[in-house]
Amino acid sequence: MKIIKKKLLVFVLLNLYFVSAQSQTIRDHKFELSKTEFLLDGKPFQIISGEMHFARIPKEYWRQRIQMAKAMGCNTIASYVFWNYHEAEEGKFDFTTWNRDLAGFVKIVQEEGMWFILRPGPYACAEWDFGGLPSYLLKTPDMKVRCMDTRYMKAVERYVNVVAKIVKPLQVTNGGPVLMLQIENEYGSYGNDRIYMQKLADMWTERGINIPFYTSDGPTPYMLEAGTVPGCAVGLDSGSDQECFDTAARVDPETPLFSGETYPGWLTHWGEEWAKTDTADILKEVKFLMDTKKSFNLYVIHGGTNFGFTAGANSGGKGYEPDLTSYDYDAPVNEQGQATPKYFALRRLIGSYLPKGIKLPAIPKPVKTVDIPDITMQVFTSIWEIYQRQF
Repeated sequence: MKIIKKKLLVFVLLNLYFVSAQSQTIRDHKFELSKTEFLLDGKPFQIISGEMHFARIPKEYWRQRIQMAKAMGCNTIASYVFWNYHEAEEGKFDFTTWNRDLAGFVKIVQEEGMWFILRPGPYACAEWDFGGLPSYLLKTPDMKVRCMDTRYMKAVERYVNVVAKIVKPLQVTNGGPVLMLQIENEYGSYGNDRIYMQKLADMWTERGINIPFYTSDGPTPYMLEAGTVPGCAVGLDSGSDQECFDTAARVDPETPLFSGETYPGWLTHWGEEWAKTDTADILKEVKFLMDTKKSFNLYVIHGGTNFGFTAGANSGGKGYEPDLTSYDYDAPVNEQGQATPKYFALRRLIGSYLPKGIKLPAIPKPVKTVDIPDITMQVFTSIWEIYQRQF
């Protein structure tokens, strides 16, 4: 009996030791900024990120899409959080149902052995309705957004309070995969309110977010001067060549630079030809980034779908340009989750930089689809007939 008790005690102690050691290993990771590069556990770390938006992907397909990014050579996933998708009604937040489950998405990223970059806005752009800002803000006609308007900032604070609680335990400092958090988005293209940008950074810090921050702007002096925040890493949209990085270094030589958005594809507006970007161009850019060991984020590796009325619009000099329901983006992983020729080309390129003997994971099988038979359209009625019935 005593022997059994001793064996049981040894077994329990060994289990406690291994659980403790495993927990310690998870929490040992440290991500920080030097003046020139990112450091993971004190060593230079190249972020190779593939962006996808959990709100644009059915939750059932999240894992397969993340696995596709990993199999192409990515070590990180980036995603926006679209504020208005989680607070459709003022004061009522939903971060749990279907593809709104931010924590669930991040946990799958970690389970797949990848890191995560969070882009919570509050403004996102991303060809999403109102850039992610909630529509209830428009009830106040004279409210000014993306600035220190007290009414706007009160709503932002409520949003940050909720997101910070979700993200805090998922940070790399707490054993999670979240390495960095972006402050605002391409603010240098919109305004130049340094107080506003610093206030956003302070909001996150005050709520326990202690990972590095970064900003993301076009690689021009005026955008970078208006959009950057002291002490934050600088993302370039895009950092396609050395000249872009040199421009940013002149504006802020004290923080690491990376390509915050490297574009393997592009969006399509209604009435336009389907976007088709040159694979040779993106291969040239990625080769430059890999050769120079610069971190980058592919925007997007997989686009997904603008469900419901979430598709936004642009105004790029042609007037009102509404975006398609599809956000396929001519991305390496298409809207259906399948690998494209561009995917295989990038996989070969990124895989060629792996250490000898290391191979990329196998490409996961596509999600099964159903065949939809042809639907014959028939005339039912006309608007004119409906009008006549009313009167």
